[in-house]
Amino acid sequence: MLTLTDVKLQRRIDEDDTTEDVLLQRFIDAAYRYAEAHTQTAIRQRTETVVIDGFPSRDHAIVLPWYPVQSIESLEYVAPSGDSQPLDEHGLRLDTRTDPHRIYPRWGDYWPATIAEPECVTIIASVGYEKTPEDIELALLLLIGHWYENRESVVIGTITAEVPMGVEMLLFDYRRHAVG
Repeated sequence: MLTLTDVKLQRRIDEDDTTEDVLLQRFIDAAYRYAEAHTQTAIRQRTETVVIDGFPSRDHAIVLPWYPVQSIESLEYVAPSGDSQPLDEHGLRLDTRTDPHRIYPRWGDYWPATIAEPECVTIIASVGYEKTPEDIELALLLLIGHWYENRESVVIGTITAEVPMGVEMLLFDYRRHAVG
């Protein structure tokens, strides 16, 4: 994860100078949000939750809305009796070979029955990269440097140009494409 120290080094700001730390941290957070929105990828590690309206039929996959998924922390469902039941993590298979990632019941098993109501399955997962890829960190530093130097939405009286092979090029290989 990109730190204030990394940003200060790139911007040539004395590490002991803390006058703009709050602003720099806001730039770091905004740069991560931009990169995640642009790539449709969870870059920072975090826990996410999705609630679905039931299991797919038999042993078909549940397509997860995040990439990359590190692990499934929990899966709970509402049984036909109305009781909330955990599904043991050993009863799941997380397939990270494909994009999007998917979960299946254990080999030879089927999904359990649920109550016939919406929002009866809750999945909590750990998502994001264990370490931010270097290209993404460089793109974040470029964005933060730009925002730091240009603190207004409009610059008057100068000629500007985008740096060739800048942020977009560094993020290109991490961008997920979706159809439909």
